[in-house]
Amino acid sequence: MADSYRGDKRITKSKTNLKKALFELLAEKEWGKISVQDITQRANLNRTTFYQHYQDKDDLLHQNMRDMFEAMKEDIFSPLDIDCSGEKPEAYWYVLRFYQHLQQNCGDFAIIINRRYELNIKELLNDFWNDSFLTGIKKTAAADTDRSVPLDIQRRFVISAFAGTAAWWLENGMPFPPELMAESMIKMIQKN
Repeated sequence: MADSYRGDKRITKSKTNLKKALFELLAEKEWGKISVQDITQRANLNRTTFYQHYQDKDDLLHQNMRDMFEAMKEDIFSPLDIDCSGEKPEAYWYVLRFYQHLQQNCGDFAIIINRRYELNIKELLNDFWNDSFLTGIKKTAAADTDRSVPLDIQRRFVISAFAGTAAWWLENGMPFPPELMAESMIKMIQKN
């Protein structure tokens, strides 16, 4: 049992080092110029260790991004432990958690936002936004959804607003606190 635990810790440490190396290199070089050897050298691991966990550098990137998005969704949509009957709508607290999570992990998310076209991650981003939108609809009062506007149009509008504003916020050094971002987003979404 102890050997298994030690092995699990070693795997976790290797994957953590590979992720860290990947994001350090992304901050320095173009995606096309980063090789598996660059990543393993930066992580201080050998290529065999890399290939035990990932097929190639794209697999490393996509697995880590899926993990990042899953962690974000868990942070955003974990059960609320506040009284939502107050002055702020329930959706505010989920939006606030979104911006707080971005702020706490701004280094990696800023790299992703800045390099999103080069990294060819459109499908991953779309999956994250669509899942988050549907989860948000389920978590908040679905009865508040305007039935006169098709859900697909509402989804596109909300996703565009959140994705664009989050990208702007990160690219500009988070000029406003998460609380103001959440409050502003809720006000604008409610007006529309």
